[in-house]
Amino acid sequence: MIRGIEIGNMQDTDIGEAKQIWVRQYELHCNQKDFPTYWKEDTSLLEGFLSDKVKDEKAIVAKLGGKVVGFLAFDEFPFNGEDSVFCPAIGHSAVEEYKESVYLELYKSISQKWVNRNIFNHMWTIFINDEKLKKILFDLGYGSYLIDAFTNCHNNYSRELRNNDIRQATIIDKEALHSLVIESNEYYATAPLFLKREEVSGEEIEELIRKKNVLIAMDQEKPIGFLNISICNENDFINLTTEGNGLLDEIGIFIKPEYRNKDIGLGLLMKAMDYCKQLETKYIHVDFETANLYANKFWIKYFSPMLLSMRRTINKNINDK
Repeated sequence: MIRGIEIGNMQDTDIGEAKQIWVRQYELHCNQKDFPTYWKEDTSLLEGFLSDKVKDEKAIVAKLGGKVVGFLAFDEFPFNGEDSVFCPAIGHSAVEEYKESVYLELYKSISQKWVNRNIFNHMWTIFINDEKLKKILFDLGYGSYLIDAFTNCHNNYSRELRNNDIRQATIIDKEALHSLVIESNEYYATAPLFLKREEVSGEEIEELIRKKNVLIAMDQEKPIGFLNISICNENDFINLTTEGNGLLDEIGIFIKPEYRNKDIGLGLLMKAMDYCKQLETKYIHVDFETANLYANKFWIKYFSPMLLSMRRTINKNINDK
């Protein structure tokens, strides 16, 4: 452990040093061709995020000998009805030489303030290749929760596929697609996911179809799966997507269980990649819960994991008197 690390509120004058540390961290852990390069080339969103957190007093900094060696900035929000804090990937970093000591001092300092205010749900997003930080958080009681991954639309995944009908959904598919979405929500609610997703109305399904970004897979006349692809209209510093990225979001992707492992998911993905290439979109982003065992196996075949979100729930009786 390094002695002499001082923790204090971040000031505007610290942002320049903090930015340099974060860019070095991004270059170290995100150098694959599947990942957007924007975030190391343009730091305006990073600077704006840190400036806002300084004003809100939601950013702390670690200094050693008067120099910034790490920082942590966070949001507060209700998560499943519980007061929570979230440190996005853009909201923290430390110099490699002092990483363990810096992160432990940062978390020790800020977590005490969170718990004093009865905020017991603590969430971080880190670069998935940062094994050192992953171990630090694991030892502190964090567990994996969500993965953000990217693929390059020009990656070649072509191979002989089953002759299932995969096409753009139309209004005549509204009821069939709605039924599949309801089935997907029921799947997410079961073990080991236990994830309650928002209900989607028939009107919302119709709106998605009218946007022409839902693909549906059919086995003759039977609907067996879907994929929802859209295009990001802004740079998003939470999941590090950029304007023009393809997004597998909203209703996402789902294959009926009895049709899995038959290349139907790959067929949907290849159609989505063709759609993105027509729009000159370079990357596609997806996020998925690590407890989603089927999705874990599928996405890691075709996407490169970039971010890992980790979660810790503090014992809620700590403040009882």
